[in-house]
Amino acid sequence: MTAYDAPPVRLMLDRSALLAYLAGSVHVGEPLHEVIADGVRFGVTAVTAAETLAVVDDPKDRAALHRLLGLDACAMLPTPAGSWQELAYWRGFTGRVDLATTVLACLEHDAPILTGEPRYGDGDLPVIPLPD
Repeated sequence: MTAYDAPPVRLMLDRSALLAYLAGSVHVGEPLHEVIADGVRFGVTAVTAAETLAVVDDPKDRAALHRLLGLDACAMLPTPAGSWQELAYWRGFTGRVDLATTVLACLEHDAPILTGEPRYGDGDLPVIPLPD
């Protein structure tokens, strides 16, 4: 399957969503199930995956994260080098580069971000907040 005939990305996960998934959050599991059942994909940027792996120490959690990221329904998304100025803007806005790459992917794919982060502003971006 090429990128042109792959199902669209309809949901973005950031590091907080990935960590919540590993903690067993139903608030992440249910939307992922819906995405998979609808035959579309969820997206995770490569930077977000790397940042998440960097903070996950437990071998079982690392294995679960690898399984999640290896699903056909997971679109591992690069950050194009040509978008460095926009990346710098969103890095300044969110305070973290992994969140900035998630914003860029969200805008590119017109997909909301599932997140527990308060750093995306107050309504300008399509965000699905995880409950505390």
